[in-house]
Amino acid sequence: MTSRRRPTVFASALLACALGLAGAPGVATADVNADIGRDLRGPAVSGALGSDTTIHVADADSGMDIFSRGADRRQIPASTMKVITAATSLSTLGPDHRFVTRVVAGTSRDQIILVGGGDPMLTAADIRRLASRTARSIKRAGGSVSLRLYLDDYLFPSPSPAQGWAPGDSPTYAASVRPLAIVGEYSSDTASSAVSVFVHRLRDKNVAVSYVGRALAEDDAGEIASFDDNRLRDAVELMLRVSENNVAEILFRQVALARGYPATWTSSASAAREALGELGIASSRLRLVDGSGLSSSNRLTARSLTDVLDLVVGVTNPELRPLFDGLPVAGESGTLTYRFASPPANCAKGEVFAKTGSLTGVNTLAGLTEGRDGEWKSFAVMVNNAPYGSDSSSTKLAIDTIAATVHGCT
Repeated sequence: MTSRRRPTVFASALLACALGLAGAPGVATADVNADIGRDLRGPAVSGALGSDTTIHVADADSGMDIFSRGADRRQIPASTMKVITAATSLSTLGPDHRFVTRVVAGTSRDQIILVGGGDPMLTAADIRRLASRTARSIKRAGGSVSLRLYLDDYLFPSPSPAQGWAPGDSPTYAASVRPLAIVGEYSSDTASSAVSVFVHRLRDKNVAVSYVGRALAEDDAGEIASFDDNRLRDAVELMLRVSENNVAEILFRQVALARGYPATWTSSASAAREALGELGIASSRLRLVDGSGLSSSNRLTARSLTDVLDLVVGVTNPELRPLFDGLPVAGESGTLTYRFASPPANCAKGEVFAKTGSLTGVNTLAGLTEGRDGEWKSFAVMVNNAPYGSDSSSTKLAIDTIAATVHGCT
């Protein structure tokens, strides 16, 4: 399957719902589901990943179990945590939510303040556009004084590592989380680069400006210019496709702010749990620490992941569609580009849409695929405490083989 076929998921689901067929798999589907369950119980799968492996496979339309192995046991999810972050942000904010970065007036005529709005997709080119708009606005207003620039990045609290991040994880694998940052940049002060780009463009536009430091903008400060071209759906798709940790951690905080919480680690976790509850996902046994899955203190269950993925191909939560669109494709895109390359898993190349996860001793995969009956199946495989000396490539092949078995081609 290629991405060109993805829209048929929702068209088929809508037709089934209209005909009153949804939620009642036919004989062919029941047979296929039984075959999947039997194949996953075979020695080729059950003995391949060690004892600390949990698996859940479900019929996405009905939610019925197809196969379960420790599906309700809490496991370290690694980056499959981003499936949760995608679902909670999309359901809370909506896929077309836009992030606003502003420039406002200070308390005197020669002051301007750059206000970070937590845009996880902000590029250097975006910042230059904002600076150009600022220059035009200043010139239209007749400004000619040398300006003093301040930065307001107080939307989020001062950066700190999450519980469960290993020493050196930040800024190596996740930047310090600030509401003004250039996407893809990993540093301890991502705002500094953004300010530098902004200042250089203003000077290119013949606006004399010097950066002074941080300051809090007044609530009623007059707006000089703004940039809001980036949408949540694009952030979710990037986050899932390449497993972008910085995007995930900003979205984790945006969910908290949208729900009236402060953007702290603890409150962001509470907000995400609240959002899951509104989606009908049981979260009492889950432990949500960060948005990216970098923390080894996170705990999900295989069932919690498939429960979320079941919603993605249903008709009652169309706002979750970008989650599907962002999932890497087996052997073709994102973090799955070089997976599903060897037999027996290679038969599912282009047919599995899934999020990967990897930490030391941890390999996970959660996604969707069509079975031989043409019905969508959700699956999650969570390998924790991989056997000492085991080859990660062999572990990944075993996981990919499970997904290919769910697809029905092994």
